Amino acid sequence: MKKGRAAGLELLLRKTRGRTTGWLAYTLAKSTRKFSRDSGVNDGHRFPFTFDRRHTINLVVNHKFSQHLDLDGTWMFHSGEAATVATQKGAVMNPDDGSLKEVYYVPSRNNYRLPCSHTLTLGLNVRKQLKCGAERTWNVSVYNAYNAMNPTLVYRSYDDWGGYSHDRLTKFTLLPCIPSFPLPYKW
Repeated sequence: MKKGRAAGLELLLRKTRGRTTGWLAYTLAKSTRKFSRDSGVNDGHRFPFTFDRRHTINLVVNHKFSQHLDLDGTWMFHSGEAATVATQKGAVMNPDDGSLKEVYYVPSRNNYRLPCSHTLTLGLNVRKQLKCGAERTWNVSVYNAYNAMNPTLVYRSYDDWGGYSHDRLTKFTLLPCIPSFPLPYKW
């Protein structure tokens, strides 16, 4: 049997009039899960859910220079998600053939918090009314404009150098700075 809890607070400030519009949103949230003791998941103890992010801030600003030109920016901040990371490495011997197998010890589910992540997305739109009645929009946008190397996941890696074993957490980043150039039409 699985039980989940979620609680939070959301605040929103919004500006809808004028050439510059946008909003600022803040979310404080907590989400946990608990499985029955006989399920074998986290020994029946409550743990942070995978998508448990305590703090989220979104800032969106749009500025209309003219009927044909506008600029938008979105900045997002998230506190780190919960992740499960091994804390120790060991070996288990196979009694049949004496071979050793590496094993990793994980004391509890979602025992690690990923670092905070933040991104800035910028976009420029140039609109043109076509003779056929359609509207063409040239768009240039950049996701993660300042190339923040936000962690998608972390894992524990072990290296053996000169007879000494070193372990460290290694961060993996999936989405660096990504430009895009869509050309949508409205009919």
